[in-house]
Amino acid sequence: MSRTGRALRRFLVRVYLHGLLLIFLAGASVFLVLESMVRPAMDQRVDGTTAWVVDHMALSTGDPARLERELAALKGRANIQLSFYDARGALLATGVHPPLPPLPAEQAARLEPGVATPIGPPHTHAVGLFTDGRRVGHAIAHRAIPASPITPAVVALLAVLLVLAAASIPLARSVARPIERLRGVAQAFGAGQLEVRSAIARQDEIGDLARSFDEMADRLVALRRAEKELLANVSHELRTPLSRIRVVLDLASEGDPQRVRRYLGELAEDLGELERLVNDVLTAARLDLAVNPGGLPRLERAPADLGDLVEGAATRFRARSPERQLALAVDLDGPVSFTADRSLLRRAIDNLLDNAQKYSDADAPVTLRARLDGGAAVIEVEDRGVGIPEEDLPHLFRPFFRGDQSRTRATGGVGLGLMLARRIVEAHGGRLEIESRVGQGTTARIALPVEAGEAA
Repeated sequence: MSRTGRALRRFLVRVYLHGLLLIFLAGASVFLVLESMVRPAMDQRVDGTTAWVVDHMALSTGDPARLERELAALKGRANIQLSFYDARGALLATGVHPPLPPLPAEQAARLEPGVATPIGPPHTHAVGLFTDGRRVGHAIAHRAIPASPITPAVVALLAVLLVLAAASIPLARSVARPIERLRGVAQAFGAGQLEVRSAIARQDEIGDLARSFDEMADRLVALRRAEKELLANVSHELRTPLSRIRVVLDLASEGDPQRVRRYLGELAEDLGELERLVNDVLTAARLDLAVNPGGLPRLERAPADLGDLVEGAATRFRARSPERQLALAVDLDGPVSFTADRSLLRRAIDNLLDNAQKYSDADAPVTLRARLDGGAAVIEVEDRGVGIPEEDLPHLFRPFFRGDQSRTRATGGVGLGLMLARRIVEAHGGRLEIESRVGQGTTARIALPVEAGEAA
């Protein structure tokens, strides 16, 4: 038998034994209740019945032969043995041979009318015989118990337990098999077989667990694929500027300053692209490594002003892209201060501005707006560029995602900008939304919560 088969059998045995233990405990509880509560109650009822029988049979003491017949019939029907004695202790009649021994005179004198008094052996009682309030004798009654302790009720209980034990085998299998399958799939997935899935279709908790595992596996595979794409994209983005830097160095070593100067402009542009790429990767690493227990990145908060924030972003954009038009619209009545991680918010706004200038024509203006909307500080970046196809909108914030229109050297990027911007904004308790139409342009909107006192 294989190792997996042995593990499945051991698990099935554990589940089955657990079920048997529960059945045994349930049966033992029922048996104890019967013994501790039901049997005493039945004994008390039988004791009262014995006294009633003796009282009514006492009417036949004048006819010993008839009394003997009735006592014999009672012993055969109810397994009750009776012996009648007069006041002097002489035997009147008996239904059992040898007769049950009488009580001593002083003990018989203490018997009460209509009361079965327990004496000596178990299930043996003495009942006084009275006529017109005068004691005329007593009767000894014994209810015989079968020698075997296994009564019909116990036999029935054992039969029920056996049926339950047999019926619990399919239940144990239905629980053990899918869990063991999940264990095997998890081991295979951990060993590198990323294509394995549980494929357990059940509408219960085990099915939910299996579907959660399959979804987790799909996400891990997608993340691994995205990481491979990241490495490929980063390698592609690094190859061209590094090649140009090597060309310039070769030219410089050959002593041709004219050609070196001609390449310096392109070299500066390549270095700027490399710097932005490295900054995005480092920011992503910071957000992944510095995470609070709630799942959000740790922020280095400090007082910030909304107007200064967007004006600084506009200044940086104009310095990076002096040929591009940037319209700045700050609709604020006064300073709007709030606490934020200024470096991270600058990174988010810069990424949105970079996207706007990449995906719009050189003569199309980019607009940066800032305003208050209720209890939120709103920052908008609008372009009149190519727009984003509707089928790409749900994937914009997925790490390393790039639409088809972004896979050129002119646009560059590795698909981290929007993801970083959104994570930064959400870490501040805000939200980032993208609205776009193909051929008309795109609007990225940041909404950050601002306290009423800070907004004032």
